[in-house]
Amino acid sequence: MFRHLSPKAVVVMLAAVAVVCTHSVWAQNTGSVQGVIKNSSGAPVSGAFVKLKNADRRLTFMVISQAQGRYTASTLPPGKYVVQGIGGEFQSGLSAPVDVAAGRAATVDLSLTVQRAPALAPAWPGRLPGQGGGEAEAARPGSPPALPEGEGKRIIETKCIGCHDAQRTVNARADRARWLEIIHDMRIYAQGSTLAKDLTDQEEEVLLDYVATNFSDRGGRERPKPDPNSRLPRTLLQGEATRYIAVEYELPNTNAEPHEVTVDSDGNGWVTQRRGGKLGRLDPKTLVYTEIAPPPAPSKNLRLNAIWAGPNNELWFVDGGPNRRWLSYDTKTKEFSVFTLPKMKTGTASGNTMRTHPNGTVWMNSIGSNQVIRLDPKTKEFTVFEVPSGVKAGRSASPYGMAISGDGQVWIMLNAMNKMGRVDPVTGNIEEFDIPVENAVPRKAGPDADGNVWVGLHGAGKLMKIDYKTTKMTVYSPPTENSGVYAASVDLKNNLVWFAQQHVDKIGRFDPKTETFVEFPLANAEEDHRRIEVDQNNPKRIWWSGNLSGRMGYIELLDGK
Repeated sequence: MFRHLSPKAVVVMLAAVAVVCTHSVWAQNTGSVQGVIKNSSGAPVSGAFVKLKNADRRLTFMVISQAQGRYTASTLPPGKYVVQGIGGEFQSGLSAPVDVAAGRAATVDLSLTVQRAPALAPAWPGRLPGQGGGEAEAARPGSPPALPEGEGKRIIETKCIGCHDAQRTVNARADRARWLEIIHDMRIYAQGSTLAKDLTDQEEEVLLDYVATNFSDRGGRERPKPDPNSRLPRTLLQGEATRYIAVEYELPNTNAEPHEVTVDSDGNGWVTQRRGGKLGRLDPKTLVYTEIAPPPAPSKNLRLNAIWAGPNNELWFVDGGPNRRWLSYDTKTKEFSVFTLPKMKTGTASGNTMRTHPNGTVWMNSIGSNQVIRLDPKTKEFTVFEVPSGVKAGRSASPYGMAISGDGQVWIMLNAMNKMGRVDPVTGNIEEFDIPVENAVPRKAGPDADGNVWVGLHGAGKLMKIDYKTTKMTVYSPPTENSGVYAASVDLKNNLVWFAQQHVDKIGRFDPKTETFVEFPLANAEEDHRRIEVDQNNPKRIWWSGNLSGRMGYIELLDGK
């Protein structure tokens, strides 16, 4: 059948056939659930949320009811599902478990007759409105926080605040066991530091008693876990906002803290576990999750973060714990490369944003150290650059997110200074620019198809564009106020800007041409999705990771853009 085609055409045709066959096999191995959503009077409800949960597979799906209240959730892995509808001020009860079989459609109709729990106000997960993250608090003007009197105060002032400000300690909440872990980590960091001084064993005991007494969960600042549906909007969805599916996976270790997410060339989502110490991968074709352990190190405390998919199937990430190392992982050969940092100012390589530069170097922001670090993988040489505003202030400027603009400059978000920094990739010289918004707290960013940089202003709840040619900053306001815009990632094919709305459990999309927004709610309250990434090979799919929720997932547009 191929004798009249060129060899190249045959290869292309075979590849296309393989893709179609793979999709066909996957579709045959999945099932679906369909039905109608009605209100208490029996009228169909369009624009309602329909959640389907498979506890055995740790999966949750959410779709939106369409015309006549009909919904369909397709390509579900076989198993038992519980279904619930939510719309307006009412929701249904949980359905009886329904069996989903491969190649078959189950039917579940639902009535919205149960009053919903009160709406959850926009806020950082687990905290009251107005309480931000550690860097956000450091950005607030005013005097340093007051530490309670005691011998522990003297230890903090003489041996802790040299590496981080007292705000970190005051805002932290942990039980005694967790505080002991933190103190042990700090002591190991001190051994790799050019600045820090280690504690004595006696000082460790005194400090442990002090922080466990004054900065524990008993302070009452942590509120109970909210109703999972309490962040879903009360207004029924319309238009483009109804044409998507939300897919979510709960990690086996819900305390793993998957802070960062990236996407490889095959469309798999990857997370680094900040506490679990492993790489996690979710295959969107099978929805099977696997974990990979990095090479062993002197300390068993692996603090993985800042994952980024570079060229040639290479994932870059940091072990920012006591081992002070950067790692790369080849997704094809499954081989690791390890790059050990020299002694650093604070003894740690803590950071959650890493990027590969077109010139072959790898970059990361070291948040607590007020440093930007560059690695040349060929020579294994690290170079460290100090952030000027942090040096001047005598504390970290909190270099947080990072993006490379169209001219190859490295832009960094200085979220404790309300500034943006621009780093020359060759000399390391850093220029700084004021953000034209108060309490902006810039977090994470990404370049668009024109090379401009888009930034999430977490404190202000805004989205900001930087014209890399003129450095002009333009600020846009999403429909939902105080939504905690955390990260931006751009669909480079269509030049659409996607952004995480951490305070309200939504992912937003902004079209710069029409200056219009669409917001897509996630399935549960307090997902804590800090980082998102567009799959550039399938830009209708946007991945996210939920640090405190221990979840990862994606939303996918069902048609249109």
